[in-house]
Amino acid sequence: MKEHRMMTLDEASAGVRLRLIKVVDRRLADSLQRMGLSQGSTLVKVEKDEILRQSVRVRGSQGDVVLGGGMSAKIMVQRADGTKASVAQLEPNDEGQIVALTGGPGLRDTVETLGLVIGDSIRLLRKLPPMEYLIAVDRKTHASIQEGVAAKIWGVMHGQTLQFTSANVGEEFKVLKTLGGERVKKYLSSFGVSPGVTLVLEGIEQGKTISYGPKKHLAIDTLEGLRVYFGPMEASLIFVDIVQ
Repeated sequence: MKEHRMMTLDEASAGVRLRLIKVVDRRLADSLQRMGLSQGSTLVKVEKDEILRQSVRVRGSQGDVVLGGGMSAKIMVQRADGTKASVAQLEPNDEGQIVALTGGPGLRDTVETLGLVIGDSIRLLRKLPPMEYLIAVDRKTHASIQEGVAAKIWGVMHGQTLQFTSANVGEEFKVLKTLGGERVKKYLSSFGVSPGVTLVLEGIEQGKTISYGPKKHLAIDTLEGLRVYFGPMEASLIFVDIVQ
């Protein structure tokens, strides 16, 4: 049987499911255990852009959509005064014309699906506080995902195509595609979320966070919807491997 390589949380890739192997500091291990994180627990390291930037709600030519922090940093706009900025740098009610995308094919496909086109105007409506979406997958399993991840699920409800962030609570939402690169697709598939499945939004809650050290270094999401921030020292004390 192939052995999985153990690595520190600092060394691990973001956006994939990880398994907690050990914590080489008793005080930190005890604290994490009180939060339900112990040997064998599953977690996901958060993409750096999603730590540094909030999700945002924007209005394009085809309506309102939610962009995760990473995505909003890769859509460049030009304001009326000629200055350029990413959507992530805009303030509420700022408006500009989309002039460039700084991501790969996954970003381009996502932007096109959401109805955002180079040359169109886009307005930042508001920056969103961290929220978690409680979901049922095919009415069998339950999970909690962050809003930036929920924004990457595209499907149909009552004959209308929309993001999962616009789904009604308690009603069926048929997944048509997952947006973004292979990493987020793999992450969502680990919850059973893939084209063809039916999701039901069970509720939306304020995101729960706890911090061990600086918030800008590294964060994980637990399957229970808790976001935990770690500084460089703490992250070097936590060992994980990849869940296959």
